[in-house]
Amino acid sequence: MRILIVDDEPILLLALQRSFRMECPEWEVVMARTGEEALEQLRLQPFDVLVTDILMPRMDGMTLLAEVRKDPALTDTTVIFMTAKDDRESMRAGMTAGADDYVTKPFSPGELIAAVTGRLRRKEMVPLLPHDNRISRDQLAALLTEREREVLANIGKGLVTKEIAAEMGISPRTVDVHRTNLMRKLDLHNATALARLAIKAQLV
Repeated sequence: MRILIVDDEPILLLALQRSFRMECPEWEVVMARTGEEALEQLRLQPFDVLVTDILMPRMDGMTLLAEVRKDPALTDTTVIFMTAKDDRESMRAGMTAGADDYVTKPFSPGELIAAVTGRLRRKEMVPLLPHDNRISRDQLAALLTEREREVLANIGKGLVTKEIAAEMGISPRTVDVHRTNLMRKLDLHNATALARLAIKAQLV
């Protein structure tokens, strides 16, 4: 397993490097200080997971994500954003643009390791879901967040965005972000396909 972590804070990088070496010695963990350096590393030899800060000088995390997602050789790279608590707008934009997950600063190294481990586990299940006629709640629980499962269930009930937002007490924009993430994770391309999967998994 190869992990690339990108941040312009050297102290944070050093702390994460030490923690990953102690907790996950079988993983190869590489550090980069800039988006440009990270992109160069990715193109030299692809990584399984890219963990990147959003706010960085020159090439920021959003630009790095865009470069990764448009490169056919890097499309399978799992991308996790590190974001500040007050930077929710960037977090939502990142998830819509194709990030797989995010952790909020300040976080412990253990939280990041858990996020990486969980995302890799879900990634392994993705090929099973679109073609499996026996999709279970447990499979979806391993792949999706609780909020995403709630949105999926409501789509299965035939609710539209505004109705889902009212039902869950969230904004229509947040519903749209969850729907985009669901289609990406499940390799489905419209609400009808999501509704069929919700029914197949007995969420409704």
